[in-house]
Amino acid sequence: MPPFNFIKQEVRPNTIPDLKVDATFRKVAKHAITFALWKIDEDRLEAVPRSHYGTFYDGCAYIIYAASLSGHYANHETITREQKPNVILERYIHYWLGKNVSEQNRSNVVHKIQELDSYLGNTSSIYRETQNLESARFLSYFKKGYDVRSAALINAPKRPRLFQLNARKWLRSIEVATIDWSHFNSDYIMVLQTDTLTYVWIGRSSSGIERRSALDWAQKHCSGSPITIVDDGYEQAMSQENKELWNSLLPLKKRMVCQASHLVSEYADYNSNKFRIYKCNQRGRLHLDQLDVGMPAKDDLSDAHGVYLLDNYGQSIWLWVGAQAPQADALSAMGNGRAFVKKKKYPDNTLVVRVLEGHEPVEFKRLFANWLNVWQENTRGHKPVSTKFGKLDAHSLCERPKMAADTQLVDDGRGERIIYRVMGDQVQEVPISKTVVFTTNASFVVKYSVQCATVVPADLASVGIKTIIYQWNGSEASAESISRADKFAKASFDALNEPGMFVQLYEFDEPPHFLQIFEGKLIIMRGQRSEMPYNGSSNVLLDTFLLKVYGDASYNAKAVEETHLSSISSKDCYVIKTNHVWVWCGQSSTGDAREMAKSVGALLGENSLVLEGKESKEFWQSVAMYFNQTLVINGNGNSCSSSTSSSSGAGSMCNGSSNGGNISPTLSNNCYLNTSVPSKPRPPVQLFLVWWQQSSLRYEEILGFDQQDLSSDCTYILDTGSLTYVWLGSQAPNQERYTAIAQSYVQNAPFGRRSATALAVVRQFQEPNVFKGFFESWQNDYGKNFLSYEKMRRDLGNEVPSTCSIASDGSAQILNNRQKDFDGHKKYPLTVLIQEMDMLPPEINPLKREVHLTHDDFVSVFKMSFYEFDELPKWKKMELKKQFKLF
Repeated sequence: MPPFNFIKQEVRPNTIPDLKVDATFRKVAKHAITFALWKIDEDRLEAVPRSHYGTFYDGCAYIIYAASLSGHYANHETITREQKPNVILERYIHYWLGKNVSEQNRSNVVHKIQELDSYLGNTSSIYRETQNLESARFLSYFKKGYDVRSAALINAPKRPRLFQLNARKWLRSIEVATIDWSHFNSDYIMVLQTDTLTYVWIGRSSSGIERRSALDWAQKHCSGSPITIVDDGYEQAMSQENKELWNSLLPLKKRMVCQASHLVSEYADYNSNKFRIYKCNQRGRLHLDQLDVGMPAKDDLSDAHGVYLLDNYGQSIWLWVGAQAPQADALSAMGNGRAFVKKKKYPDNTLVVRVLEGHEPVEFKRLFANWLNVWQENTRGHKPVSTKFGKLDAHSLCERPKMAADTQLVDDGRGERIIYRVMGDQVQEVPISKTVVFTTNASFVVKYSVQCATVVPADLASVGIKTIIYQWNGSEASAESISRADKFAKASFDALNEPGMFVQLYEFDEPPHFLQIFEGKLIIMRGQRSEMPYNGSSNVLLDTFLLKVYGDASYNAKAVEETHLSSISSKDCYVIKTNHVWVWCGQSSTGDAREMAKSVGALLGENSLVLEGKESKEFWQSVAMYFNQTLVINGNGNSCSSSTSSSSGAGSMCNGSSNGGNISPTLSNNCYLNTSVPSKPRPPVQLFLVWWQQSSLRYEEILGFDQQDLSSDCTYILDTGSLTYVWLGSQAPNQERYTAIAQSYVQNAPFGRRSATALAVVRQFQEPNVFKGFFESWQNDYGKNFLSYEKMRRDLGNEVPSTCSIASDGSAQILNNRQKDFDGHKKYPLTVLIQEMDMLPPEINPLKREVHLTHDDFVSVFKMSFYEFDELPKWKKMELKKQFKLF
């Protein structure tokens, strides 16, 4: 593939002159950081005032232009700032189509974005956005959410009005043209505005963060109007006066609320590894040739004169235009993408994006397993891990979280450690020794006490944690061993009485700090050696063996036993234990790598350093069972790994594995095969809001994130490329399932990862410096004044639902104790209650699922009220519950 010389060229070749460009567009500074928004209504293009940013009308089309420094993100609050000509900008054009936009407006907006793109030098990525299915980048522009108003109600009275509110991170409020039950769904929060009162109806499947955001929205948009909260399934609990007003607009006898499962989730599993690539050819009309590729790679886009279409199975369509492609192809790309959507009969609102070679957005790059970038110096939190950190300064790591995050070193590794070996169901503490040996057929749990090189309170708070629980799983460890180690490590983490972090990792994925606590001298031996009595090191080191030393520093080095060599690279270093300890270093190995090899040799006893080309006859005789000159002579450049490669990356080793025994299914994709992916530079850091929905983990990406994006009642994933952090809010649900969250994410990660990527769990207010440093700024006390939905509700004078019971005919009935018991249980949608037993919320008794239905759902399912159901014989109740999968 041709080199990307175009990256430094801000204007594409064959650019169309600035002819017939709308005068409104000419006011945009061509080379500036900026954010601008225009509305197209019929044939008029008008700039939207800044005060109206975030408000759209569903009958109009809109154009957004956002420009920012590389690796940074613009939003609706961005102030225009001119840049020097040599500064590279990321440029994005979005056109947004309201649900009721006319065909004329659709056509007009396409012509206008071509004008804008031409005026800006044809270097922008173009996104086609549609109401309710906007891209993550579009959503990131409006940090506080956005409103969609009904064009049909522009000239109608201001009250009454009905709004749908949903979405977790960015609240989306949609004004609906009619006040009707058909707009209600248990996922939504509905706001009904009247002249005298504002109702906030809470769907039972809505999340806490949505409810809090909805109450904020209602208070902001309904100032001066009293707010009353109505709970899904408890509408009859309203006061008589409030109920009469509600009934006049939304008769309860016509109540019909769809279940959440009746909607297609807009947050599909983030499984973007699987997509198809087509080469676009113009043969009189558009013709697509599908490429035969497995894991998509950057090199698949090999023709700089061509256009490629990437089909993410209907979730999104990407058009990649080569740097040397004709300008006509760049202009027609979006139209070709839309034609493809129609041909495949994908939904009309499928996201379509055109990107240009050399100007690809990060969302596109990470679809490919091997698309790596050298990030600019001004890229926030995205700089790659340095090959060398220099002398480790423990005090600097305490003072500077950004340095700790960049190096992934909590401290200098000199704290105390306790090691446990887990084999089968046996957990054995390993005696303290300078020489630490792990075996590949076992799991190990390390309890490490963080050592701070400071007594300054602010620096201690910056470090954030005092203990780290590491769980290391060998490549040949049985599922039983990993399961036992998992339980032991989790129990150790949950039992901590001080701030701590839990890290689960696998052989080949050791992060820098884990290797640093062993000073780069960790020895990993093949599993069969552990059949002899194990005492930590001495017994397994009595035999003869060959170790390959990876890395060139204490934070990226380890020594791994090799059982068979097909070639030896001059870049490598080995330690051979026979009747003597030999340290062999290739002539192209670095001085630092040789020093690490010598330090490993010193652990094994008296040793001799041997340099390639200066081997003695005694050496060749002693190591004949492992080494021979033919391997060395023919081995230059053929070795599968270099001694300088970081062990924290995917390609840190590639020796063969017998894979015998009950190998963990987590490692079923052979770790030794994925060795061609470099570990540096790492991909850009990503933040995801995650939650469970119908037994599946859902993701919502947050672009341009900062600490204020972390909410105490939610769970997030921070993917740093080498380590996946799970951040648990102090009031987040399902906290006990943190490893399931991380593993589900890694298995569906949007680029080529193995499922053995290291995972870390951190809790709010206990974040380590290696986590905090990925955020632009960090306040240790942020979130301590978190206002929960329940507290906000009480402050508004709304208590929890009463125990009012409604009979099947809609009339109120006298409560008895059994009915009070029914109403006193927390209510869940039917889809939640019919799940498998292990997926039920912890407070649900699997034998009493029916009491967690709302009254309306109960009557809908059983065709009787709970009071009537409770009078039935036990066998009859059991039969009915089995019939409806509630037992």
